[in-house]
Amino acid sequence: MDLFLFLILWLNLISALIIIPYPINLLFLTICSTNWKDPVPVENYSELELPSVTIQIPIFNEEKIIQKTLGHLENINYPLSSLKIQILDDSTDDTSQIIDKFTTKIKKKGILIDVIRRSSREGFKAGALGNGLTQDDSEFVAVFDSDFEISSDFLVDCIHYFKGNAEIGAVQTKWGYSNLDFSLFTRSMSIGLDGHFLVEKLGRKSLNANITFNGTGGIWRRATIETSGGWSSETLAEDLDLAYRSQMKGYKIIYLSDVVNRQEIPPTLRSWIIQQSRWSKGFSQNLRKNFRTFLASDCSIMCKIQGTFHLGQYLIPLMILLNIISGTLLILHPSIDKGIFSFFGFLFAVSATCGILAYSVAVVRAGRSKTDLLLIPLFLFWGGALIVRMTLGTLVGFIKEGGEFERTPKYNLSKNLPQSKPKIHDHIPLDKITIVEIIFLFFLIFGAFQYISLGSFFLFNAVYLLFLSLGLINLIISEIVHALAS
Repeated sequence: MDLFLFLILWLNLISALIIIPYPINLLFLTICSTNWKDPVPVENYSELELPSVTIQIPIFNEEKIIQKTLGHLENINYPLSSLKIQILDDSTDDTSQIIDKFTTKIKKKGILIDVIRRSSREGFKAGALGNGLTQDDSEFVAVFDSDFEISSDFLVDCIHYFKGNAEIGAVQTKWGYSNLDFSLFTRSMSIGLDGHFLVEKLGRKSLNANITFNGTGGIWRRATIETSGGWSSETLAEDLDLAYRSQMKGYKIIYLSDVVNRQEIPPTLRSWIIQQSRWSKGFSQNLRKNFRTFLASDCSIMCKIQGTFHLGQYLIPLMILLNIISGTLLILHPSIDKGIFSFFGFLFAVSATCGILAYSVAVVRAGRSKTDLLLIPLFLFWGGALIVRMTLGTLVGFIKEGGEFERTPKYNLSKNLPQSKPKIHDHIPLDKITIVEIIFLFFLIFGAFQYISLGSFFLFNAVYLLFLSLGLINLIISEIVHALAS
């Protein structure tokens, strides 16, 4: 066997062995979380001793949605003497004018609100949050992204968990959706978020494993941020970075699945590309930065296993791409026993079934219509189309520290707003990555027909590749059509 063939064979085997456990572990987390109940505070603050809290809202060019977000600040149920709001405004458009009008109005109601602006976006979101802390002395800090509808009872629902327990470093709440019914796309893609918040997070907490702070919809103990090294722009997932550093310091993050703050689901593939590319870079940067320290920490073996799955989750698109390309090359080689591909096809089928079952449980736990179970294939269809772009994001994250924090576009969408659909102007870019997607599409289609030619034992392999092919074709056509239209 020549060296090239040997390397391609091992690349195919290793990538398959990395991919297959992920959906199986997702089902394992589903089972572990079966009897989950949100914790209750050990004791409550009296109304007179409620601690000081600052709500930080980092903003960059959000003129379409910021007025709605700021409007929810007027109704927060918390003593005004202990509440401060920081608007961390790095905007370069009309957003700043909207903010100034709002703050003038809200100050008349006795709410303490500061607008903090910087001369540059140094450090992006992490830099804005860190800069805000230098101008604040509150004991606790709540963080919300610019599209979140902050629940009026959010602070009183969460703050009591810190009472008398210095180990609690943060409290994270579940995300809800302000535009769930806007389109079939938003309803389908929200299933992935339900899987995260109602399966993964519950399962990891049931196993006493690390969880992430999701960047918004939660409260930090200020001392935890400071003793854990503060916000860092070394990664594009600054929330994951701080969460792991704090948990390695011995702090715990409480998760409340019954406390919900609604946000806007990215309504287009273009929006998902921006978000998932940033997350894939951020996760791989965290893997590079924190993984060895995490493995050397004194948490349990199960904690380390789940942390490995968690930090390494954006390796999966890369592994899928490598597995498909290497598998297609191997099929063409006459000396390779093709039976191994039917064996891995069986394992892929089992693992895919595990993943679908886990997402089905998430749909049921979310109290959604049973017909939404039929949307799981659509979620996988649209999500699978992003394999190439998430792969490139992962590779860039391994090579490069930090980078530009490209915001996910927000539109202030709702099913009840007839003017909502025309607001979407951002499209998928036609760029050099599109060429890579077309090359990968060739491997998908060619590989699928090769599996079909091998017989019925390879049917799942073929269906799997054709499914990914259709999703990628949809994405490429969208890129080309929008490029021509513009």
